[in-house]
Amino acid sequence: FLLACLRLPPQALADWTPRLSSCAPEYFLAADKSRKLLFQVEHRKSAPEITRTFDCIHGRREGDKQKEGDLRTPEGVYFITHKIERKLDFMEYGPHAFNLNYPNPADRLRGKTGGGIWLHSKGQPIEGLTTRGCMAIDMYEIEDLVPLLIPGTPVIVAEHLEGAPFESAQKSGDAPAPLPAPLPQGETSVFHSPEHAAELCPPPGQNAGQSACPPLAGSSASPAPEAALLSSEESVRCRTLLWMDRRLRQTDDIVELYDRKNYPRAGREKFSSLKKRLRSEFSRQKDLFLDKEGIRLMEGPGYWVSCFIKSYEHKGVLHHGLQALYWLPDEKGEFFIIGEVWISN
Repeated sequence: FLLACLRLPPQALADWTPRLSSCAPEYFLAADKSRKLLFQVEHRKSAPEITRTFDCIHGRREGDKQKEGDLRTPEGVYFITHKIERKLDFMEYGPHAFNLNYPNPADRLRGKTGGGIWLHSKGQPIEGLTTRGCMAIDMYEIEDLVPLLIPGTPVIVAEHLEGAPFESAQKSGDAPAPLPAPLPQGETSVFHSPEHAAELCPPPGQNAGQSACPPLAGSSASPAPEAALLSSEESVRCRTLLWMDRRLRQTDDIVELYDRKNYPRAGREKFSSLKKRLRSEFSRQKDLFLDKEGIRLMEGPGYWVSCFIKSYEHKGVLHHGLQALYWLPDEKGEFFIIGEVWISN
């Protein structure tokens, strides 16, 4: 059904309402376009909580972005890639602007075009204003967020945000909750807090909901019979662990986890080039570390995203950042990778 949705007109996914995974990132932003609010969300006591709410404007036309110049704000799971450093029009963008990875692999698979979707401020009060497709908050409020908007910070954008913790979200003008301490330069704890990671997302073999991750042994990409009992988020997490296992063992069967048809369509890499790139990475990336305990999951419109910390050494230089995998289910409900995102920080 989800695969069929991708073949329907864009309006078929217009009613998407994201659900927060039990393995959601420790820190992320979530935008509710209908209420014109941006939420700062953190895991506290093993549950997501709203720690700050900002008034947030979006594109002047309603609906999910489909093509360049349509003045709409895209909906889905995105990541901040970098801060815009070039000089900008102050009245239009204020003092700060951060780029999002639109179009993401699922967007490209659906034929969406355009780019330059930012989270920025304005050099004037935002009340009554709109943007060309970006999201904008007050320039005085964005100052509080700047230390936390490191590359790799997840941003969920939806027309509606429902369920916990959003139904009890503070309204504009209420006293805000205390802000967390700014993250040190290069800190990535927004994805993984070791002191309570196990509470949020049990390791394979331990209960996650009412089921457990099937064993990762074996060369077949097909899930074990137990996988049929898993929810979508549990299946994606187990498939992510399988990807990690094969990546660390440097086995060619890692390509079996990629969608042969949709991976080339969702990116700029042919499947034959994917095989060559992975083999090259096997030899070039030394002392590879993949944070298995820090896997975080987010649901998009018809797809899932898993992300985790990855680091490796190449030519004497340590590379560290966020690795994200975009997953799409096939006709049988089995998830395959349609795209990868690597954001160095």
